[in-house]
Amino acid sequence: MKIKFWGVRGSIATPGQDTVRYGGNTPCVEVSDEKNLIILDAGTGIRPLGLDLMKRYPEGTKIAGHLFITHFHVDHIQGFPFFNPFYVPSNHFTIYGCEGAGKKLESIFMGQLSPEYFPVTLKEMPAELKFVQLTTRPVVLDGWTISPTYVNHPGLALGYRLDKGGRRVSYITDNEPFRYLLRQQGEHTDDLFDDLGRGAVELEREDKNLVEFVRGSDVLIHDAMYSIDEYKTKLSWGHSFVEFAVEVALQAEVKQLILFHHDPMHSDVVLDGLIKHARAVAAKRSSKLQVHAAQEGFEIRLS
Repeated sequence: MKIKFWGVRGSIATPGQDTVRYGGNTPCVEVSDEKNLIILDAGTGIRPLGLDLMKRYPEGTKIAGHLFITHFHVDHIQGFPFFNPFYVPSNHFTIYGCEGAGKKLESIFMGQLSPEYFPVTLKEMPAELKFVQLTTRPVVLDGWTISPTYVNHPGLALGYRLDKGGRRVSYITDNEPFRYLLRQQGEHTDDLFDDLGRGAVELEREDKNLVEFVRGSDVLIHDAMYSIDEYKTKLSWGHSFVEFAVEVALQAEVKQLILFHHDPMHSDVVLDGLIKHARAVAAKRSSKLQVHAAQEGFEIRLS
């Protein structure tokens, strides 16, 4: 099983000298084996993935794959029209996602590709595209089991757990802790974070449900958009802070945590500091958890 990161940034693509090492493309992760191609999200990172696939397969080879969308905020779908394999008639892709704001899955992409926004409509894309609207029922694909779960983000949003051959990868992007949202009314904001002074982030029942969902993951890719101080000014925006991502990974007995969905304001230098801090948090708990920050081109292989 191969995991490769093609887009790791949140909210908006951020090319430039300050983001060269970690990358500036918005979310897209490839999870694949010898027979199956699974793509998580269609941010701008799906464009370089498409170019790579066109080089990877001999000319005339049918490319088939499964694209799982977490939600329909623009940073997670803005690369969809620029995925080159969609423009080859012999290719076939199945696109999965939940209902968004009362709209059916296919109609959301039809809207994105309407003439006001793009010169090619969805119906004019030559590849065969099939749309499957998800609930939380697992999808079974040739030995893979992909389980969706709802996460805490404005509008409907999903996270995914991928299981194959005793290996588990969990993808939880755009997720906010329930604890602070549930307790913020009528309290001083600083009082909400007293638990951090005791060395661990306290979790509400809904957060513990997430822990059980990702339990035992070989790799957990988790939203870690903010530092704790940044999060204090962005309650209800739908994202996590670094310490929360580490806490989920520790309680779920995850082997490897990948901090994901980097803030567009975070330079490579800032991300270096956040990953150092995350590792220190895990080390204080005497944990063997491996912690990394998602980086474009970074590959993980699980045998």
